[in-house]
Amino acid sequence: MFWTLTQKEIHDHILSARFAVSMILALIFLIGSTAMLATDKTWAGRQLYTGYKLKDYLYTNKYSWYWMNRDLPTLRVLATGLDEELSLNANSEAKMGPQFENNRQFVNNPNRYLFSQLDFVFFFNIVGSLLAFVFTYDTISGESRRGTLRLVLVNSISRPLLLAAKFVGSYLSLITSLLPALMSVILLLYLMPDVNLRPSDWVATLFLFLLALLYLSVFCALGLFGSCLTKHPKTTLTILMALWVVVVLVIPNFSPFLAAYLRPIPTVYEVHENIRRLSGDIWQQSGKEVEEFIQEHGGDPAALSDAEKQTINKIRAKAERRQMNLSVGKAAEIRQDFINAVEAQADMNLSISLISPSAAFVFLATDVANTGILSEWNFRRAVIQYRRQYAEHVNRYIEETGDYEILQRILKADPPDFVPPKFFVSDVISTHFDLLVVLLLYSVVFFFAGQVVFIRRPLT
Repeated sequence: MFWTLTQKEIHDHILSARFAVSMILALIFLIGSTAMLATDKTWAGRQLYTGYKLKDYLYTNKYSWYWMNRDLPTLRVLATGLDEELSLNANSEAKMGPQFENNRQFVNNPNRYLFSQLDFVFFFNIVGSLLAFVFTYDTISGESRRGTLRLVLVNSISRPLLLAAKFVGSYLSLITSLLPALMSVILLLYLMPDVNLRPSDWVATLFLFLLALLYLSVFCALGLFGSCLTKHPKTTLTILMALWVVVVLVIPNFSPFLAAYLRPIPTVYEVHENIRRLSGDIWQQSGKEVEEFIQEHGGDPAALSDAEKQTINKIRAKAERRQMNLSVGKAAEIRQDFINAVEAQADMNLSISLISPSAAFVFLATDVANTGILSEWNFRRAVIQYRRQYAEHVNRYIEETGDYEILQRILKADPPDFVPPKFFVSDVISTHFDLLVVLLLYSVVFFFAGQVVFIRRPLT
């Protein structure tokens, strides 16, 4: 009986206009957006600045700073994530701390900042959730309005069984309408010359697809629940659209402001000012030592001997060494404390926004694609850690050779390699397992809420 009812539901949906519209929208949107992002030369051009090892780059670097890079996130073609705010590289020097680079300098057309990025995640977050309502809003209220619900229920069919069949039928019909587009995306990713997915990327892509299907089940269940609440499809659609605006648009965009209010953090300017003040103390002390040395040797800098000038240079070189140790010591602690504060605020934002399944989906999807907040945190931590390793290597070099000039150039004597953080889908899943549970719970709760309302619903 269950499969018969499900088949009927699927049959009705496949023959309806909504099925054709859903299929066409998915084909146009997903193929178009994936192809556009895969051929985005603005982003792909960044590959020139990423992906090589530090040691290989040192021998061609003419300056005193060096680069710390990671590979271009390939799955950006499906989930742009932080996009221009995502750090792919950082430059640094022996004396000063790292400066993180982003994509803004490579962008030629600023107009696209005014609009959301159209990608796989955007489609399922916005369009897919609305299509789920289209497939479910009149499932019960529509049949009740037409008078066919009473006829079905008089045939000794249990209400829970009927509602379960309608949910499964509507959900499978929606997925079926999207399958051609999903298969086309896979084919496109395989054939596009600018996209080279590794086995781990294919695993992440598969998980991203499954995550999107789980997300759709939440809104199918919510649409079914709304249909059980009302007697008229128009009323159902009105209520669902109001809920959609709150759940998908209002809560995810309001939660950062609430988190910032509840957990304030210092500004970037304050962090830089604290580090600048500590640095200024070092140079002020160095200047005082130089001035005292000059006064002790006649008071005329021009009259100093070569040996005395070398002593002054060594005083300044020692100050530069203290500056380097400051950058990996107290300054690094200040930077790390700031990152921890920002991360704590972001975690609070995530906790607040979990009222919305949309937020859980976007956070998890972008991290799976390695373009989310987790990716940014991991890279910044790796850069700070490498700075310490590099400074230790420089200090050992100075102790062994007495050569302070290394502070003015790149250390080419077997420096440590910068190892960018590894990306594994399993790590993302273990870190954000609670987000998966939240999405699953939303789907189950909405479905059983619909069951409760439908069981108590009068036939008239």
